[in-house]
Amino acid sequence: MANVVFLFKPTPKAPLVFSDRQFEQIAEAAGGEVRRFETEDELIASGVQAEILYTWGGSGDMPVRYCKGNLKLKWLHSFTAGVETLMKSEIADMPIIISNSSGIHSLTVAESVMGYILAWNRTFPFMFGKQREHVWAKGMTRQPTEAFGKTLGIIGAGAIGTEIAVRAKAFGMRTLALRRNPEPKACFDEIYGADGLDELLSRSDYAVMSIPYTPETRHMIDAAQFKTMKNSALFINVARGGVVNQDALTEALQSGEIAGAALDVTDPEPLNPDSPLWDMENVIITPHIAADAPILTQLAVDFFCREIKHFLDGEPIANTMPH
Repeated sequence: MANVVFLFKPTPKAPLVFSDRQFEQIAEAAGGEVRRFETEDELIASGVQAEILYTWGGSGDMPVRYCKGNLKLKWLHSFTAGVETLMKSEIADMPIIISNSSGIHSLTVAESVMGYILAWNRTFPFMFGKQREHVWAKGMTRQPTEAFGKTLGIIGAGAIGTEIAVRAKAFGMRTLALRRNPEPKACFDEIYGADGLDELLSRSDYAVMSIPYTPETRHMIDAAQFKTMKNSALFINVARGGVVNQDALTEALQSGEIAGAALDVTDPEPLNPDSPLWDMENVIITPHIAADAPILTQLAVDFFCREIKHFLDGEPIANTMPH
């Protein structure tokens, strides 16, 4: 058995709400007590020390003081996939297990990607604007098109990329992937290794970024890559803003090197109010919400509870961060 501390306060940026039943589920998996706190000060004042800390690791202040003062702490698990802020904190130097929830967002992000593709194909953003103007807009924009028979290139074929491919196949699309290990995978028609980026982009009607953001992937898509893409291509980014050179993206859109973009992430975030991307009719912008949905907290809790069992049984924990 193990005791668990839950540290999190919902914010407009992270409006996640966990239910009493979900905390009961965690307690049952751990065989111990789950104590909830909204702030690190409140947690420290309580004097509670637990073996497991379940918290948000994506942004903001990390609970460094609590982790340093908790001699019982063995494992910190983040219910976010991105833990850049956590791994830049002093916690990364502590002799504890640190893991994230990579993979739980795959279902919702995949639905968002298909939403971008369908909205783009059927010219919905333009039509919605005309609806507000009370204008019957038939023939006023480019001809709507279909997903069937088109080619979708996915840069990063992990859990998210795989779920995107599964949905794309249901629409009759051809799927290409770029991944470190180019071994065949059922939902992809072709898989390229790291040296196949330009070839994949040149063949894709839609190019989706779903790759982790690391020093190696920063500005992975730059001016040279946009020049290899079809003039009719849609560029979609649901990874992190930094994987693309945003200035090069803007220039590619303005010059017609690519037809459009759907961006759930930008660099910086929020996107600067004076960015020309806001006013481009060929750009769809969403405020980093591609993964958001009520189901997300349950997926996070289910994942955490599976890993609690591994922790208690002395088995390896998934998504452990090297540090």
